[in-house]
Amino acid sequence: MNPLGTRHLALMLITLTILAVVAGSVTRDAPYTPPRDGGFFHRTDQNESAPGITAGREERKTPNERPLILVHDVTPYYFDDIRQIIAVLDEYNCSNRTVLFVIPVFDTTHYGDEWSLRNHPDFVNYLHELQRRGYRVELHGYGHTYHEFNCSYETANEKLDNATALMSSLGFSNLTLFLPPAWALNNESLRAVLEHNLTVVMPNWLILPNGIKKRIWNREYTWYIGEDQVAGRLSVALHDYRKASEDGIPFYLSVHPGVVNYGGGLDFLRAFLRIICGQKS
Repeated sequence: MNPLGTRHLALMLITLTILAVVAGSVTRDAPYTPPRDGGFFHRTDQNESAPGITAGREERKTPNERPLILVHDVTPYYFDDIRQIIAVLDEYNCSNRTVLFVIPVFDTTHYGDEWSLRNHPDFVNYLHELQRRGYRVELHGYGHTYHEFNCSYETANEKLDNATALMSSLGFSNLTLFLPPAWALNNESLRAVLEHNLTVVMPNWLILPNGIKKRIWNREYTWYIGEDQVAGRLSVALHDYRKASEDGIPFYLSVHPGVVNYGGGLDFLRAFLRIICGQKS
């Protein structure tokens, strides 16, 4: 091969090497696509610590606004699990950044009124105690039956009347937020919710009573995760938190009692709050 051909071949090999390095970098830095929500309940005991989880170079605390924590399925049915969640949130002074979405009468299809708040004054007193400490109490449907608010305007209106009346009778007036069970709504039920002067919380949007939508980032990273999944989920959550903050989008972290109490869920929550919110109280 002549010298010109040798130099041409060498240049081609160098170019291919550079392209391979660039392609690998793009693949590693590709944006995360969050998984679809799904699943239901299980429970286990929490671990006291989060072993092996440290704040690496890309996980250090940032000056971004602290996330809002949304606790779904707040009902006497999950009393013990909720106590465990609150204990972790209290470690990092999150009371003023946490919304407790309450189910007035949990799963009427299977339990009737067994888990109605009226039948559990100890749990109601606990919610009032949390409220005095800064936790915010809001509405999560009425009975949380399957796709409860994928219904007609009339049915949604009746359920909301019953839910707000029950909550008010127990001392929880002036509700302003509504998180639909399983995120299930249609145009008719949405109209009923907004007419009750409630702001709807969804995975990507807040829908204000006047119909205006505001962008949010609302995700759950603790859906039955094992202890060996904590570090990976933590990395994803911190990436999402930084990206949302850079884009000026409020970051909401959703958790379900019974679910976050399983496996590595509470370890994740504790590690995430330690990195974002700083040292324990």
